[in-house]
Amino acid sequence: MSRVAIVFPYFRTRAYTEMLFPPLGAAFLGSQLRLLGVETRIFDCTFSSFDQLQKDLLAYEPIVVGIYSMVNQSRNTFRIADMVRECLPGCILVAGGPLPTLYPERYNVAFDVVFRGEADLSFPNFCRDFIEQNIDRSRLAEMPLDSYAGLFIQNNGLQVNNPTIHYREQEINNFPLPDRSDYQHAIYQQEWLEKTGTKTTSIMTTLGCPFNCDFCSRPVFGNLFRRRSLDLVFAEIDQIRRLGYDSLWIADDTFTLDLAYLSRFCERMTDQQIGWTCLSRVTGINAEIAQMMKTAGCRRVYLGLETGAQKTLELMNKKATVEEGVQAVHQFHQAGVEVAAFFIVGYPGESLQSIEETFKLALSLPLNDISFNVPYPLPGSSLFKRISGLVESDWNKENEVTFLYSSEFDPDWLKRRIGETMQAFTEKKP
Repeated sequence: MSRVAIVFPYFRTRAYTEMLFPPLGAAFLGSQLRLLGVETRIFDCTFSSFDQLQKDLLAYEPIVVGIYSMVNQSRNTFRIADMVRECLPGCILVAGGPLPTLYPERYNVAFDVVFRGEADLSFPNFCRDFIEQNIDRSRLAEMPLDSYAGLFIQNNGLQVNNPTIHYREQEINNFPLPDRSDYQHAIYQQEWLEKTGTKTTSIMTTLGCPFNCDFCSRPVFGNLFRRRSLDLVFAEIDQIRRLGYDSLWIADDTFTLDLAYLSRFCERMTDQQIGWTCLSRVTGINAEIAQMMKTAGCRRVYLGLETGAQKTLELMNKKATVEEGVQAVHQFHQAGVEVAAFFIVGYPGESLQSIEETFKLALSLPLNDISFNVPYPLPGSSLFKRISGLVESDWNKENEVTFLYSSEFDPDWLKRRIGETMQAFTEKKP
């Protein structure tokens, strides 16, 4: 039983906004563990069920079970932890990801160990040492606990709270490629073919974001911006192509932030014959950059325009202007790149007039797709810290017009106006 199981606790919901990708974080951990000679299997629950996961874990008999918990996966995470504790009482339970990073003490109630922040090296090293020393969960004190960055333990008489770290670019560029061998690629590809006509999977070229938008939380990667080596990125693209994918979703928060890096990426992508979509900031986009991205295979960009009112953008601490957003949309549109835009309505401190300005802006621009959401108070964000009446159990909601806190805006009115705007948008599309 010297095996490690990594569980990604997302069971698909079939929400209309669902974007399904094999979990990259688990794939990076899997590659590091296997590099250390640790037998590892990733259990991606996306196309599975709770009962099937239980059967598969029992058959695998791991000694370590690590669960990666994102904000909307907290219920699944604790339910799986309870199941593992009952069915595999001898194994050690480890939690990691955004919510365990923010609230390690909550997770330590159900888990033996929590890893906070980036744990690409510390978690695999911990697993290797745990197995090599042939100890059990009651003897964790015998391990060099101070040596594992981000480790948090406050139970069974142990008090460990090691600082989190952000790996330097030099370290990141020595990481092996993510190991995608445990994923059901044929099913992922079929889902995307039915949705978009492409076989799309995700990749990340940069980590971290230096901005501090009011509604944003990034507890794992933080605000330290780092670039992966393009040689490494393109080796990963070759891996992705061999798996049968023909399109990339570049999942970086700030893909277009470093224009020199973006330019080098686009230059190398021009001959790759693989399409891609990405998030983009609205600042710094001109006709040359938009055309460069189009030539390199960019099919669509997603812009966080957020609002049609400058005062609301300032409330959000967005560090951009409405006019910059408008210009970015037009630059990409003129270059032949599809543009989708995200909007937030009902932001604390904005007015009914500013909400109407947002609806008006969305209908005035040459956009291919739009979406509206009410503010979602992510744990760790500035917005989360200053609102009242939060119902934490509702973090599991997906893209619903439902306030998770006491709002000054009528949700029924917002739902109606969003519906009317979406209908008007549909009618104006060619």
